[in-house]
Amino acid sequence: MKLTYFQLEPHLNKTLSSVYLVSGDELFLKNEAINLIRKTAKRAGFHERIRLSPETGFAWEQLYPLLYSPSLLAEKRLLELDFRDTTPNNTASAILKEYSSQPSTDNVLLVDIGKVNDKIAKSAWYRSLEKIGIVITIWPIPHEQLPPWIIQRAKKYKLSLQQDAAQLLADYVEGNLIAAAQAIEKIYLLTHRKEEIQPSIDVEIVQSILADESRFTIFDFTDSLIASDPSRTLHILESLRLDGTEPILILWSITRELRLMATLSQEIKQGEKHELLFQKHRIFSRRQAAVRCFLNRYNTFDCWHALLKTAEIDRLIKGATAGNIWNNLQLFCLRFL
Repeated sequence: MKLTYFQLEPHLNKTLSSVYLVSGDELFLKNEAINLIRKTAKRAGFHERIRLSPETGFAWEQLYPLLYSPSLLAEKRLLELDFRDTTPNNTASAILKEYSSQPSTDNVLLVDIGKVNDKIAKSAWYRSLEKIGIVITIWPIPHEQLPPWIIQRAKKYKLSLQQDAAQLLADYVEGNLIAAAQAIEKIYLLTHRKEEIQPSIDVEIVQSILADESRFTIFDFTDSLIASDPSRTLHILESLRLDGTEPILILWSITRELRLMATLSQEIKQGEKHELLFQKHRIFSRRQAAVRCFLNRYNTFDCWHALLKTAEIDRLIKGATAGNIWNNLQLFCLRFL
């Protein structure tokens, strides 16, 4: 069965499948979907959680006993397979295909995939699990659908956002769902009342809260990086570190921006006009000057070369290699700028 992100929670409120295939590269929504499955599995008695990743040196031959042998703790298990950056080898593929014919009632299998390309979609292991499991493909939310998403998310905090207030917030975060979620949480904390009826959130309230934002965000960081302001970029990076921002979110913001710049550079090379590209990719006016300057200095090759460097930092964050993550982020900024 195929479900959208928005259909997942109603599904989990009714039942829990033995297999879930979650794919996509929208980090925030994907993490929320996976966390929903984890919480539901825990409530259903699957208290032991094991996450397996090829980068940790896990031997896939050990997957078979994990799937079929009872837990040493005599507990039901949530088994997570991390296939975001790789695909199962022949051994793992054969085990998963066999498992799909008779999944264990003591396991919930959660497969975390990046994007499902043709190779994955046509593979025997994927098609076998797809037949018996729930497939959730996470797509980015288009800008025109962001205000309704903001309004719906605010309802979880019992907040009523007016349409123009949601539109203002959507324009402010420029499609970044993490920032939108953080802003909604802040609105809740600043406007929450003990009474059952909460105030209606209008434009004035949102403007005052956004204007009062004194701490740096990951957007400030990427804006400064694109503007080639070394001292400010490093200052914001240090501020984010002190605020407890997860390095993976910072790296996500860097790679997202570099991919966008690589696309813009390639399209400009093909003769596209800046103004049309800014409109097409929803680059707001306050960022356009910095983006123009960036594209005058760097080309598509430079962006992809920088993305290769971010892959090294990603390995650090995942524990595949040793090193100081924050020092490497600082060095990346210095070398790039």
